[in-house]
Amino acid sequence: MSGSFLQRIWQYQKERFPIVAHGLLIAAFTFSAIAYSHICRHDDTPIYWLSFLKAFVNTFSLFLLLRISDEFKDAEYDKRNRSHLPVPRGLVSLKELKKIGIGLLISLTLFDLFFASQHLWIYAIILVYLFLMYHEFFCKHWLEKHQLAYVVSHMMIIPIVDTMASSFDWMNSGPDVNGLYWFFAVSFFNGCTLELGRKIKATENEESNSYSLSLGFKKSLLYFQLVLGVTYVLCLGAAWYAELNIYHHLVFTFMYIITAVYGFYFYTKRSVKNSKLFEILSGLWAIGMYLNLGIGIFFNK
Repeated sequence: MSGSFLQRIWQYQKERFPIVAHGLLIAAFTFSAIAYSHICRHDDTPIYWLSFLKAFVNTFSLFLLLRISDEFKDAEYDKRNRSHLPVPRGLVSLKELKKIGIGLLISLTLFDLFFASQHLWIYAIILVYLFLMYHEFFCKHWLEKHQLAYVVSHMMIIPIVDTMASSFDWMNSGPDVNGLYWFFAVSFFNGCTLELGRKIKATENEESNSYSLSLGFKKSLLYFQLVLGVTYVLCLGAAWYAELNIYHHLVFTFMYIITAVYGFYFYTKRSVKNSKLFEILSGLWAIGMYLNLGIGIFFNK
């Protein structure tokens, strides 16, 4: 391992958990969860931004913990099939990541203990679910044979983290349960869209765990279009339930058309450049979708 610890960790985050890109997405996700809950509860008071910061500390830290956990869970697979990744090639060691993970877990627990004690029960549920994910729900071989069940079981972490984020709005007054269901559904399918978008590759940059390899390029893109379409419809439903104005529906429609059309373009011209742009566009769809749901708090009064 060459370079200082900080240099190596910085390179690791660039490859596996880009702080800026992931931070923007997680911030949009967190803001949207709080703002959408606020809208559905018909609360006319301003958002308490300190609550947003507390929620963001939790969501960002939890997703980072998930990333570190996956490094351990997938260590043997990565060593055999993805030797180019930071851990198998020796950029960072599992021992170093373990120290970071334990430090992060202790810090987040103390943070919630002192600054968000009412939310500790949700935090505990998330940690239990992360534990189950790490152990592949104690049915690893079955999940490997049933890919749909694997994806669903792992994507369920997103609605659970949704609960944590949105609770920083509704904890003291009670949630609009139906509103939360709409947001949970949107987030779940949006997570599936992101998962597919980042794992459909060109022939030249194909990876062992990509859907374009396991399902086939054409079939994986078909699934992407189906999941994207479901997410779009759910976005419209969530906007309708929250009584957002027509402009939000138009923004969703515009974003959906752009993303879907580029998906068809990628289908006709499979290249490394288009696969990377496709992944970026999937991320932009997610950020835009969350922001469009959340900003209604400023324009729907």
